[in-house]
Amino acid sequence: MTDISRKDRLRFRLSRVYRRAGAHLPELGLGGLVTAGGTVLLLQEELIKQLAGNLPVWLLAVLALPVPVAVVWLTHFVRRRRATPPQLLFGRLPFPDMIHGLVGRDAELQQVKDRARERGVIVVQGAMGMGTSAVAIKATWDLAGDARKQRYADLRGPDRDHPETPLSVAQRVLRTLDRPPGAIQEPDDATPQVIDALTGTGRVLLLDNVSTWSQVAWLPPRVPGAHIIVAGTFTDDLPPHMEPIQLGALGPDAGRDLLARQLGDERAGRDPKALKRLVDACLGSPLEIVRVGHWLARNPNISLQSLVDDLQRLPIDQKLDFVLNQSVQQLRPTAKQLLSLLAGLPIAEVDHRAAAALLGLPTAEDAIKELADLGLVENVRMTRVRVTSTFRSTGARETPQRAAAWRRLVEHFADQADSFGARLPDEDARTWFAIEDRVLLQVLARPRPVPKTGHALGRIADGLETWFRLEQRHEDRLRAAAALARAAKALDDEQVQATAELRQCAILLTAGDPRQARQHFNQAAALRVKVESWPAELHLEHAAILLASGDEFTAVESALVRYGQALSGGDVAGHALRLTNVAALLLRKGQTFDHDGRGPEAHSLYADARAVLFEALDMAHGADDRGAQAHAHELLALAHLYLGLAFDASSHLDLAERLYAGTADEIGRARCLVQRAGALLEDPKHLPDEVIALLEEAEPRLPPAGVSTALAHFHLARLRPGRAGEHREAGLAALSPWDGIAEPRQVSELRARLSAL
Repeated sequence: MTDISRKDRLRFRLSRVYRRAGAHLPELGLGGLVTAGGTVLLLQEELIKQLAGNLPVWLLAVLALPVPVAVVWLTHFVRRRRATPPQLLFGRLPFPDMIHGLVGRDAELQQVKDRARERGVIVVQGAMGMGTSAVAIKATWDLAGDARKQRYADLRGPDRDHPETPLSVAQRVLRTLDRPPGAIQEPDDATPQVIDALTGTGRVLLLDNVSTWSQVAWLPPRVPGAHIIVAGTFTDDLPPHMEPIQLGALGPDAGRDLLARQLGDERAGRDPKALKRLVDACLGSPLEIVRVGHWLARNPNISLQSLVDDLQRLPIDQKLDFVLNQSVQQLRPTAKQLLSLLAGLPIAEVDHRAAAALLGLPTAEDAIKELADLGLVENVRMTRVRVTSTFRSTGARETPQRAAAWRRLVEHFADQADSFGARLPDEDARTWFAIEDRVLLQVLARPRPVPKTGHALGRIADGLETWFRLEQRHEDRLRAAAALARAAKALDDEQVQATAELRQCAILLTAGDPRQARQHFNQAAALRVKVESWPAELHLEHAAILLASGDEFTAVESALVRYGQALSGGDVAGHALRLTNVAALLLRKGQTFDHDGRGPEAHSLYADARAVLFEALDMAHGADDRGAQAHAHELLALAHLYLGLAFDASSHLDLAERLYAGTADEIGRARCLVQRAGALLEDPKHLPDEVIALLEEAEPRLPPAGVSTALAHFHLARLRPGRAGEHREAGLAALSPWDGIAEPRQVSELRARLSAL
C-alpha cells in the first residue's frame, strides 16, 4: 500500500468530485442552473430567518454593518496568507549555501575580513581548483550572515574560449542588484548604479569566476557601507593598488586532513605514508584531493599504497589524469554517453533538463549524479552541469549520434524559448532568460549548424528577440539576428534567413543606420522574387526603409497598403503598427508642405495624423502593447505640437515617457526628452539650464547615429556657444549614415543648420 496521508487522500477525492460535477454542467443547461441558483437563494433566506428570529431588532441593526466588514477583512487576510510571495523581477541568482569546514584557508579568510574594513573591493585570486569560489563564499557569509544582504553573480559564461564581455558582465551585475540591465550603453554607465544600489545597505556583492580584470575594471573603488568581493583566475594583470589575496597550494597537513575527510579517519590512519604521498601527487590542489578521495571512497577494496604505486609509474603530466581515466572506465553506459556528449558540445554548460534532452531520456539525474560523484562534471549555478576541463573535446568528430543529440538539444531550447517567451514579462520567464540567454546565443552561433535545425533555431531567435527587446539590449538583438542569418544561410533555409535579415534591418533603423539597414533589406528581398509572396514584415520594413531614405511618399504609402493586406484580420497589434506608420507618413508629408509654404494643407495632414493615431492607440490598448502605446503617444505629441496645441502635446509626451520608462526603452524615452527640450526652446521664457539638463540626460541614452542624436547636439551647440564646434561635429557624425545615399528633407535641413553653426 502506498504511503499517502489522509489529508492528501481527502484532497484527491474532493478534486475528483469537483471535476465530475463540472463535467455534468453542460447537461444541466441554463434552465437547470437558474433553478439550482434560485433554490440556493431560498435556502439562504430561510436560514437567515431562522437565525435572526430569536435576535432583538437592536442587535440586528448593530450587526448589519460590522459583520459584512469583518467578513471582507477576514477574506482578504486569508487570501493574503495563501498568496505566494512575488519572485524577483530581474531573475537574480540566490546566494550559494554556507560552506562548513573549509580546510587550510583560515589565514586567507581572515585576510578577506581585514581587507573589508580597509577598502571597498577585495580580490581573491587563485589557480583553477584552489578553492577560490569556496573561500569567497565563506568570507561573504562571515561578513553578511543575513541572506538578505548577500548578492551573487556567476560571471563564468557558456563560451569556453571567450570570457564574457565587460558590458555583459555589467548587465549581469545590474540584474543581480535588481536594476534594469538594458539601461546602460557602456560598462562605465553601470558604475553609478552599483554605488546607488549598495551604498549604506551593508550588503556584500560577490562576483564569482571572473576571468579577466577588464571584465570588472568599471567597478567603483569603494562603496560606503557595503563590500564587493571579486573572485577568479585572472589571465591579465591586476592594477597595482588591488593587492589580491592569493590562494596557493594547500599545506601538507591541511592536504592530509582534507583527504582524510573523504576517506574516513580509520582508513586514512592505516597507512599515513601512502596518505602523504597521495597528497603530494595532487600538488596541493583541493579539487584534485577531493577527486582522489571520492574515487577511493567508491573503491573501498583498493588500498592507498596500490594507488601510490600506480601513480609513481606515470610521468608527471599524467598523474592528475590517472584517477579521472580510472573513473571513466567505471562509468555505466548512460553516464559514459552523457560525458561524451557534454565534452563535444560547443557550449560549456547546460541545465539538467537540457542534459536529458541530449540523451533523449525523460531525466538525466542519475547519470549527472554519477559523473559529479567522480568529479567528471561540476554542478554550477544551481541545476547546471559543466564538464571538467580535462575531458573537453572541442574538435570531436561529428557522428550521426552527436548530430541527433544536438538536434534534440536545439528542439529542447526552442520549446523552452517558445514557452517562456510567451510568458514574458512574468518573473519566472525573466529568470529563465536571464540564466539562459548567453547559452541560446551560443547555440545560434554554432559554426557548422546541424541539418534540419533551421526552424528550431528560428524559434530560439524569436524568444531572444522578445527578451532582448524587453531589456532594450539592442546590441544583443543584432548579434542574435546576425547569428540566425548565418545559420539559416548555411542550412539553405530561405524563410528563416529572410526573417533574420529583416530583423537586422529593423534593429539598424532603430540605431539610426539606414545604409546598413538597406543592405539587409535587399538581402531579404532577394530571397523572395515575387512581391506578392513577401511576408507582412517585409512590406513594413520596406516602408520604413523608404521613409528613412527620402521623401518618396507614394512608394511608402503603397508599401503600407501591401503590409495591411498581408496582415490577418485578427492581428490587432499589427494593424496598430500599420496605423502608427501611416500617421508618421502623414506627419512627414505635412512637414514638407510646411517648409514649402503650404500651411493649410500641412494643417489638414496634421489633423488627419492625429485622428489616425487615436485609432492606433485604441488598437494598441486592445492588444495590451505598451511599446506601441508609447510610440503612438510620442507621435501624438508631435501632431499636437505642429497644430499649436502645446498643452496637449506636453500631456502626450508625459504619457509616452512613462510608458517607455515602464518598458525600459531608454532610446524611446531619450527621444521624448529631446522633443521636450525642443518644445521648451520655442518658449521665449525658457530656462537654458533646464533645457541643457534634459539634453544631457538624453544624449548618452541615444544611439550613436540618427536624427534625434543630431538634433540633441544641434540644440546643445546653440545653448553652449563655447562648445559649438564639438557639438557640430558630433551632430554631423550622427547624420553620416546618410552620406552618399538619398535622404529625407529633414535630414538635409538639419545637416545644413549644423554646418552653419
